[in-house]
Amino acid sequence: MSKKKKNSNYILYILGLVTLGLAYITWQKGGIDLILQGLQGGGSLLLKEIPLLVAAFLTAGLLQALVKKEAIERWLGSESGWRGLALACVGGALIPGGPYAYYPIAGALLSSGAGIGVLIAFVTAKNLWSVSRLPMEFALLGTEVTLIRYAITFLFPPLLGFLAENFFGNHLERIREAMKQ
Repeated sequence: MSKKKKNSNYILYILGLVTLGLAYITWQKGGIDLILQGLQGGGSLLLKEIPLLVAAFLTAGLLQALVKKEAIERWLGSESGWRGLALACVGGALIPGGPYAYYPIAGALLSSGAGIGVLIAFVTAKNLWSVSRLPMEFALLGTEVTLIRYAITFLFPPLLGFLAENFFGNHLERIREAMKQ
């Protein structure tokens, strides 16, 4: 059995145990009615998220098919330097949606030739600089707090990308191979 398959099984077993544990606690607190209520809530969430999951994975697949590996390597590869980090940061900031949307795209970029630093910058920028979150942040936290947060976090995505590339860039092929298994 491949290492990736073993890891997937391990994660599935842990989640299964957590689910069973929560079901037991739920049953103790409210019986079968509360369990059914929880299952209904989980099922509703699943049905709501399925279109987003399908769109994200299709987008990732289409990006891999559309954009040639050479272009990814040139613009976002390990040798792209600060230009690649800047593009990744802007892309991370602009891409809408939550983790279901951007992790499949990040995985597709990684397997298509993007550098590890670029991936770290992309994911970090998505989490710290998300433009789609700005209206809500300004409305709920105010201009001053929002601008302070952005000013404080501004250097993190490119800096973390730079550090990741320098410390882990030589492990990139091993990381890509582990993804394929």
